[in-house]
Amino acid sequence: MYYPLEAKWTILPGNEEKAKTALIQLAKDVQENEPETLLYMVHVPDFKQKSLPTPPQGEVIFWEVYENQDAFFKHVNGPIFTQFVKTYGDLFLSDFSTPPQVFMTTEVLFQIQGFSRKAL
Repeated sequence: MYYPLEAKWTILPGNEEKAKTALIQLAKDVQENEPETLLYMVHVPDFKQKSLPTPPQGEVIFWEVYENQDAFFKHVNGPIFTQFVKTYGDLFLSDFSTPPQVFMTTEVLFQIQGFSRKAL
């Protein structure tokens, strides 16, 4: 059974370009080195288009699909993701833990129907 999820992070003001560059590299590294990650899409709002409600500035939305839950845990505990958070975590909103961690909301999904075209 696949393991799909959506996660949201917030880029801190003034860090948008550096964070976007880092996120692009993160996605490339995951694609090249994590074969059990089947889909890893990173998005930010397009403020040139109408969205209701208006999305928050700095929002980052991850759409992810893993072969299974174990593959997800390999990703979040693996060297690519942990090094990314260690190196770039201060570009994002953090939580109240000590030491602070990147604040994220995560929603694990259950697919009831749909499809994916080869070329997105």
